[in-house]
Order: sequence, then C-alpha cells, then structure tokens
Amino acid sequence: MASQRVVVAGTMAGACLAAFGVGYLLLQSTAFGMAAAVALIGVTVIFVDPFVGLITYLLLLYTRPQDYVAAMQNLPIMLGLSAATFALMILHMAVRYRMIALARVPQNFIMLWFFAAIILSHLAWLSPTVVEAAMDFLPTVVMYFLVATLVSTHGKLKLTVNLVVLCTLFLAGSGLVQHFTGAGLGGKESYEGRIQAVGIFSDPNDLGLALVVVMPFFYLKLTEFSRLWQKPLALAGLVLIMYALFLTQSRGGILALGVILVLLLTRKLGRAFGIIAGGMVFLAIFALAPRMGTISTGEASAHGRVEAWSIGLDLFESYPLFGVGANNFTEFHFRTAHNSFVLCAAELGFVGLYAWIMLIYISIKNNEFIAKAARGSGMRDVVVYVDTIRYGLIAFATGSYFLSRTYNEMLFLLVGLSAAVTNIFVRESGERWKLIDKRDWINGLLWTGGAFLLTKAFLVATW
Repeated sequence: MASQRVVVAGTMAGACLAAFGVGYLLLQSTAFGMAAAVALIGVTVIFVDPFVGLITYLLLLYTRPQDYVAAMQNLPIMLGLSAATFALMILHMAVRYRMIALARVPQNFIMLWFFAAIILSHLAWLSPTVVEAAMDFLPTVVMYFLVATLVSTHGKLKLTVNLVVLCTLFLAGSGLVQHFTGAGLGGKESYEGRIQAVGIFSDPNDLGLALVVVMPFFYLKLTEFSRLWQKPLALAGLVLIMYALFLTQSRGGILALGVILVLLLTRKLGRAFGIIAGGMVFLAIFALAPRMGTISTGEASAHGRVEAWSIGLDLFESYPLFGVGANNFTEFHFRTAHNSFVLCAAELGFVGLYAWIMLIYISIKNNEFIAKAARGSGMRDVVVYVDTIRYGLIAFATGSYFLSRTYNEMLFLLVGLSAAVTNIFVRESGERWKLIDKRDWINGLLWTGGAFLLTKAFLVATW
C-alpha cells in the first residue's frame, strides 16, 4: 500500500514538473512549447498508457484552444491527435508485446457501416468531394474506436465520464461569465442574449445540448448514488447546468430536458406518478423557459424549419438508397434541415439512416440491461456512469430531432462510451452474451419507419 502511494505521489509530482516545463517553454516560444507538449504526450502514450492520448483529445474537444489560440488555428489538431493516438496505441501494444484487440461490440461494425454510407453517398453521384467528406468524418471514427477500446476498466470509465462532466461545467461557467461580463471563452460574445461557447459548441443550441446530456449525472448523484457529503456538490452542479441551459434559450435543449425529467422521475416514483410529476415539472419549465412560448409553425424560425423538413423528406423519397451526399443538403435548400433524422435520411439515404438509428438504439438497449445487471450485483458506483451515458444518449437523440447534428462528435463519444461499457461488462462477466440479434434489427427498422411516419404525419398536419 505504501509503495503504491509512493508511485502515485511520484507520478503526480512528475506530471506537475512536466506541466511547469511545458508552460515555461510556451512562454518563451509557442513552437517549442507545443513541440514539447506533443513529445511529452507521445512518450507517455507509448510507455505508460495510450489512454492519456484519449484524455488529451477529449480535453481539446471540449475546451477548444485550437479555435482561439492563434498558434493552433488552421492546424488539423483533432485529426492529427486522434490519428497519432491510434498509431501510438498500436506502438504501445507492440512495445508491451500485446495483441491489438478492439472492443468486441456490435457498434464497431455499425460505425464502419455508417462511415461507408457517407462515402457511398458521394460515390453514387461520382462526386469529386468524396475524399473531403470522408476526411471530415474520419477524426470522429477514430475517436469512437479509441473510446470504445481504451476505456477498458471501471476506473477509466469513471475518469472519462467525470472528465466530460467537468469539461461541461467549464463550458457552463464560461457561459455565465459571458452572460455577466459580455465575453466568455476565447473572447466569445453571446448571440442575441443567448450564451454560447466555441468550436463545436459555437451555437447556443449545441451548448444547450451538451449541458442537458450531463444533467442526469448530477440528478443521479443527488438522488441515488452519492455519499451525504457529495450531495451538496451534485446539487450545485445541477443548478449551474440548469441555469446555463436556460441562458442558452435552446428550445431543443429544454424539450430534451423535459423528456429526461419524465424518465428520471418515472424511475424514482414509478410509471404513473413519475409521468404525472414529470409532466407537471415539464409544463412548469415550458412556461418559465425563454422562447418556449414562441413555438408555433406560424413563427418565422419554426416555419423555416418545417419547410426544411419537408424538403429533406422529399429528397429522401427521391433518392432513397444513398441520398444526395453527406454535407450536400444545402445544395438543394438554402438552410440546413434542422433535424438530424431528416438530414441523415436526405444526405445518406436508407443505407446511412438505418445505421445511424441502429447505433443509437443498440447503445441504449445494451446499456439498459447492463445497468440492471450492475445494480443487481451491487455495483452501485458503476451504475451511475452507465445510466448517465444511457440517459445522455436519449437526451441527445431528443434534442437532435430539432437540430442538424447527424455527424456531431458528442453523439459518437456517447456511442463509444456505451460500447466501452458493454465491452467491460462482457469481458468481466466471463459469459457469452448475444449483444445483437434478429429482434434488434427488426426493432431498428421499426424505429426508422416510425420516425419517418411521425415526421411525415407532422408535416401533413402543419405544412
């Protein structure tokens, strides 16, 4: 025990010294500082753990210094870091004489299928932009496989989810600074009074979706899975996330919050009381939240979105197999689809849409039975992380129905974490589990067809 503490203390001291050294070099020369940081990460990934590279990637994904630090702008930071981490992971395994073993989960095949659908959507048109489309999504594919493979223990799962939660709190805090001072992270200003961040969160709706995705973590910590001293911290985090969500004025985020609240209260109070209580809370939020009273097909923004949905379904019906090509929706309409399902259907056709739906469906379904199994075996400290991922996916799917986020990194981070959870559980249980079967493929078809018919019915009623 004493030797383990010495190792931990030595590791922390070494990390602090390395951080101070890199910081000093950055002050002297940005180029030398960045080179030292890259070398340090590379050595650590090879000789210690490739997981360090993944953590670095996630930190950059959320804090986005590459979008406001001049020396890092216009550089393919995320693609380079993800590719380098993947390569260094292989080198690490070679140094340790270990076999390269990707997580054995159904999401792997479906993820490659979805990536192939992006490429086929351009090849079907003999489009010269096929390489560009593939390269745009490649960092996300690599990130998914890194998450699914490197998050290989309960400790790493907890660390990764905690990191995402802390980074989201950082974004929320930056939003509050922006709201009260006029400028937040990277000097970013609010948009018409709505807080926003930078990079992939440089839209109030994206920031709102990121906030609501981690809200279940604080709720579960507050009500079920924390020690008494942790509850005030969970409450403070929940209040901060909720307040920042209201400041984004994201209607999609508020609707996703309502759905998650109904599910969480149903879990706590039972189906009948949960639906009643959740419905009442949701109605209160709906009445108090800004911009929710303007939801109407006659309102200019909503009318434009309904029009885009109609165009998207028309494109899907005209090009049902491979779609019109990834990122090509605006070639047929002056605005994006404002609906991830419609955008996927229009751009990738049924080939890509079915894969996209299956990624979300199988991740939620498998995490649900894993959470039940973990709860039954007394692993309460793990359940909160498994359920956070599951409810986060549901929140993202709900909010993305009103946003064009088909290819969003946050979605595939959650899918990767779900795959990692499944991989950990299957490996540690020592049993052979059938993680996907014929019924799942049928259910995926039903969800795909149901979403299409629901959207079509809505358009018939309102357009």
